[in-house]
Amino acid sequence: MASSFNIDTFTSKLTRGGALASLFQCDITASHGAKGSMADFTFMCKGVSFPASTIEAATVTYMGRALQIPGNRAAAQLTTSVYNDENMDIRNYVENWMEKINSQKSNIRDSGFIKMSGDTNKSYTGTMVASQLKKDGTGSSKSYKFHNIWPSTCPEIPMSWDTNEIQTFDVIWEFSYWSSVESGAGV
Repeated sequence: MASSFNIDTFTSKLTRGGALASLFQCDITASHGAKGSMADFTFMCKGVSFPASTIEAATVTYMGRALQIPGNRAAAQLTTSVYNDENMDIRNYVENWMEKINSQKSNIRDSGFIKMSGDTNKSYTGTMVASQLKKDGTGSSKSYKFHNIWPSTCPEIPMSWDTNEIQTFDVIWEFSYWSSVESGAGV
């Protein structure tokens, strides 16, 4: 049995050595009504996942045979992992943003948060761009833009005498849709 294995053929397919998961940048343009700052989010966001693209199947039956046809896009969430600084600037901003969307005490939305998108001074959403960076420093090879993004979950931060690591926390974001110029999706 002849083998078609050739390492040179394989490595020739990894253009520029392949994309590195550690070379990314995540920028956010957030709600202007929340207190605090997201200025350092680009540096403190230590992880993000490019979105899944899922079209749910709809089942149609014809003469007892089930057929799968394309249905609607599945709703998705985006999760970012963030380093926590001692001032907790990003966490405070996210908590305040969530408070303005729906107050823990009064169960009402801030009167300034009246639009989902548009005028950023009255919008309760923002925009996030996650980019895969090139190894040669010449920009990004792919970017996803998340439209009308808002935080839905800001989970706990465990603390323990058993660790000496910098705190991290995840933020789960909801969004209306994503777009990518490189693939032509959502544009």
